[in-house]
Amino acid sequence: MMGLFISGIVLFSLVIIVCIFLLVRLSHQESLFMEVSNRYLKDIGKSYHKDTYAMAIYELYRDIIDGVQKENYEFLRDVLSDEIYNNYLMGIKLSKDRQVKNVVADMKPTFSKLISLIVKDGTEVAKVWLRVSYIEYALDMTPLTEEQKKVVRGDRVVGGSKTKRLEKEYILTLVKTHTPKESVACPSCGYVTHVILRNHCIRCGANIVNRKYHWVLIGKEERALSHQPK
Repeated sequence: MMGLFISGIVLFSLVIIVCIFLLVRLSHQESLFMEVSNRYLKDIGKSYHKDTYAMAIYELYRDIIDGVQKENYEFLRDVLSDEIYNNYLMGIKLSKDRQVKNVVADMKPTFSKLISLIVKDGTEVAKVWLRVSYIEYALDMTPLTEEQKKVVRGDRVVGGSKTKRLEKEYILTLVKTHTPKESVACPSCGYVTHVILRNHCIRCGANIVNRKYHWVLIGKEERALSHQPK
C-alpha cells in the first residue's frame, strides 16, 4: 500500500514537472515570437512570402512616420486606426504648440518578422515584429527677429542628435478585410499590383484600393530591445 502511495506521489510529481517544462517552453517560444512559415502562407492561399510581407510592413511603418512629419493627414487617415491616428494628431499639435519640429531621418530596418497571420470571419489580422534604427532630433521653430537672423545659421537643434543613431523595437498589429483576390489592375495605367501589400500602384503611384482592402495599423507596442533573431 505504501509502495502504491509513493508511486502515485512520484507520478504526480513527474506530471507537474512535465507541465512546468511545457509552460516554460511555450513561454520561451512566445517571447521569441516564432516566425510564420512560407508553407503556412501557401496553405492559407497567400501568394507572397514571409520576408516580402515583413519588408512591406516596414515600408508602411516608415511611410507612416514620414507622413506624420509631412502632416499628410489623408494618407495617415487611410492607414491608421482612429486611436493611433488621434494619438499622432495630438503629438503634432503638441509640437506645434511648443514651436518644435520633431525629425526622424535615415530610418532603416534592423529586422522585420511576420509572427502571426490569422484569417477569421472575413478579417485578416497580422502581427509583425519590427526593429528599426534611425536618427531623431528636434528643431526650434520659433520665429527669429531680423537681428537674430543675422547671427543664427543653420538648424536650431534643441533635442536629440543629428549624428547618433537610435534603435527601437515594436510589435505592430494590422488588420484588413479578407479577400481571395490578391491583385488588381491599376485604373490609371493598367499595371497589376498586389493589394495585399500596397494600396497604390507601384508603377504610377495612383490609389487603387480603399482602406477596407489594405492593411491598417491598429496596434503599436514598443518593446525593450532584445537579441536580434537569427
